[in-house]
Amino acid sequence: MGPMLRPVTPADTDALVALAAGTGFFRPAETDALREVLDDYHAANADLGHRAFAWPDGGGPAGFVYHAPAAMTDRTWYVYWIAVEKGRQGRGLGAQLLAFAEQDARAQGGRLVLIETSTTPLYDPTRRFYLKNGYSLAAIIPDFYADGDGMAVFSKRVSPVAS
Repeated sequence: MGPMLRPVTPADTDALVALAAGTGFFRPAETDALREVLDDYHAANADLGHRAFAWPDGGGPAGFVYHAPAAMTDRTWYVYWIAVEKGRQGRGLGAQLLAFAEQDARAQGGRLVLIETSTTPLYDPTRRFYLKNGYSLAAIIPDFYADGDGMAVFSKRVSPVAS
């Protein structure tokens, strides 16, 4: 059975920012950016095809995923944000959120999903997670985020190559 995800609402913003901050994977500047991303999502970007879903759990979201079409591409999508509450990591929730985003992108006509993350040791589990979930390491850009902090780009086909 798939996750019981629901669309993110403006009332979720504080909880989602707190969830992301609590994972220990996002710097304050990044959680500030998440707040702006969610504000922009509700103001305009949902109407432009961006998608944001939360995994509800009584007291608040246990996880969320934010994905959107990549500008100037033919049906390529990005998973921009995926996070699971720290105390719930390692139980398959992230894999279900990721699978949901892939299925949702495919349902919107998507053919390729990309995810970007850091190359630093902190993100070793993140990179292993993407590989375990069927993504290929498509590129590494050294020193992208900062000196010594490169970008790893992962990709996965979600619909077959057109013949």
